[in-house]
Amino acid sequence: MKRLTNVSLLKQFEIINRLEFFNEFTLAERQVLLESFSHLYLVHQSHHAFKRFELDNRLFIVLSGEFSIFKKSQLLELGRVGPGEFIGEGAFICNQEHSTSAKALKDSILLAITPEAMTRLPNVIREKMKDKIIAGMSTRISSLSNYIEDNI
Repeated sequence: MKRLTNVSLLKQFEIINRLEFFNEFTLAERQVLLESFSHLYLVHQSHHAFKRFELDNRLFIVLSGEFSIFKKSQLLELGRVGPGEFIGEGAFICNQEHSTSAKALKDSILLAITPEAMTRLPNVIREKMKDKIIAGMSTRISSLSNYIEDNI
């Protein structure tokens, strides 16, 4: 994973403005988030954003590309995550090692936020971020419940 340092703020805005994840954020809130509290990373195809058991508690929002999520074997894919979705939320919330691995299916860009940065965010932005994480996790739980119900 390579940190991107030369992406203009305008280009970053262009990317996040396309994603539903940021719809609830004002332009000023998006700017605060991008300028002060996050980093962009490039993950090349077939490389990992993180691996199972790694201790890395950053939350990653997928800005472009796609990731395969798996536990032990890459052959048993648990799911795929694309633009506007996030990965690493378990390690981020619990400050524990990753329980899964995330591998890029194509060149992908991630927005990374640390727990420390999250606590420094202005309250309104932090609450919106928490709401988005909760909503995303709820959607995943519902999808997994449907999958289990349909396959048992």
